Amino acid sequence: MDNKTLSQLTNDIQSQANNYDPNNEVARQRLLDSARTLIATLESPSEHVARLYHHLLIYSTARLLIDTKAYRTLAASAESRTASELAKDTSTDPALLERLLKFVAVENHITETAPDTYVPNPTTHMLAFPEGEGVLLNAYLLFELGAGLPQYFKDRAYTDPAGNDQSAFCARYGKHYFEWISQLGNERELEHCKGHMRFKTMGRKWFEKGELMREIFGAESLGEEVVLLVDVGGSDGFDIFNLRNAKPDMTGRLVLQDLPHTIESLDKRKLAAQGVEAMAYDMFAPQPLNGAKAYFLKMVLHDWPREQCQQALANLRDATTPGYSRILLNEIVVPDQGAGWFETSLDVLMMVVHASRERKEREWRELVEGVEGLKGWKG
Repeated sequence: MDNKTLSQLTNDIQSQANNYDPNNEVARQRLLDSARTLIATLESPSEHVARLYHHLLIYSTARLLIDTKAYRTLAASAESRTASELAKDTSTDPALLERLLKFVAVENHITETAPDTYVPNPTTHMLAFPEGEGVLLNAYLLFELGAGLPQYFKDRAYTDPAGNDQSAFCARYGKHYFEWISQLGNERELEHCKGHMRFKTMGRKWFEKGELMREIFGAESLGEEVVLLVDVGGSDGFDIFNLRNAKPDMTGRLVLQDLPHTIESLDKRKLAAQGVEAMAYDMFAPQPLNGAKAYFLKMVLHDWPREQCQQALANLRDATTPGYSRILLNEIVVPDQGAGWFETSLDVLMMVVHASRERKEREWRELVEGVEGLKGWKG
């Protein structure tokens, strides 16, 4: 890398930093991307390869600190704690915990303030939340799948899996992921999955876009008996609860739908307190609630290949009132060029677990408009 390139990169970062608005998420992401570009430019190829090798165990290390409740213990501390103190509080061998803490401190999971002394930082608090824990615990299944991927694809002549019964997950566990986590004995995995799904609700919410809300629901209040929104595949209701809390004056019924094992596991008192109805429903069956103002699916269709997606959409189409109802898809759209780490890694994850994919805008439009009577629009 020459000095001119380095100067251009640093000048660009400085310019963005000088005009940085912490409330502008687009600007924050742009600055973060620029910083990553600088790091990637400075890092030598040998350093990059070495980091790939040494980085593998960070996930197992984080899992150990979740299992021992070390993150939670440190996050609850008002002042710095030594490794020995944390070891005592977590019933962990001090020599072991000292080594684990040093490793995750390098990854900014915790902050080292003195030799073997740490304070929590925002990442610590995130990893101490059930949602943050759920992400790592839910993703831990990928370790076994990842180790088997080379043989899985070799056996299939390196072809893209077609059909959700052809996924690497099915090859390893004999069932589709959602069928597997609903089995007796997998209750903890179901809770990990729910925590992961709650994690996805963090950040800006779709209902915070005023123009979108007005376009969908209009300015006038609807009647109390009108079905305002049906959250299809809404897990334990995190999105629909957020909507109720953010828009308490919106009238109309809010209905949460998911598979029976998920609905049965919900806190009925919480549902009642929030004024949310729960209904067991499989989206591949006819939709029982007709004429709702909106049918909402958040990161649901990315779990399924095209054929199943179109079957689910056709069932919703049949339940809509033309000119009144909307089907809302809250999904990732992969850019044609310059895609980021999040959407590309999630695309591979969908392939491995569900034999599905993340989609480009063109692919989403083709999928939606391949269902007779539906036309895509971008909110």
